[in-house]
Amino acid sequence: MTEVDPLVTHIDLVRHGSVATPNLFCAPSGESLSVAGWQQLETTTRNAKADVIISSPSRRCNEFATYHSEQRGCSLEVIDGFQEMDFGLWIGQSTQNIWVQDEALLQTLWQTPLKFNAPGGEAMPCFIERVQNSWLAMIHQHVGKRVLLFSHGGVIRVLLALALGIPYQK
Repeated sequence: MTEVDPLVTHIDLVRHGSVATPNLFCAPSGESLSVAGWQQLETTTRNAKADVIISSPSRRCNEFATYHSEQRGCSLEVIDGFQEMDFGLWIGQSTQNIWVQDEALLQTLWQTPLKFNAPGGEAMPCFIERVQNSWLAMIHQHVGKRVLLFSHGGVIRVLLALALGIPYQK
């Protein structure tokens, strides 16, 4: 049996499952998981080990994180900084609808993300800073623990870019 280093923090990142309303670019914060999305998370976390569970406040993350923490007897923390980017007027719309209405801005998001500012929402540099600050605070608070973090695709992309040293296109 190998010894666990008390200073090593293990963090598993889990994206929420499928939401109840299909084909949304970004679901509203109150959007629930679909039955399939709930099953996806049960399968993904079946063998997960955690000392602490952390969740975005979005319903699609938090409901399952709450259930999972109760089933495992783990503490649960909800951290606003791990919320998905605020896409403003794009929230609740389909990607197809956004593509028709604002193709140029959607292209900016994909090609030069640091220049992207969601209409009525958050600028990409602010989003990145928010996620990175939450990440650093979480790491310092939970040194040596196993953390299970339920969040969103955009948040996970920021964290992977940070961990791998991948710069964003300007």
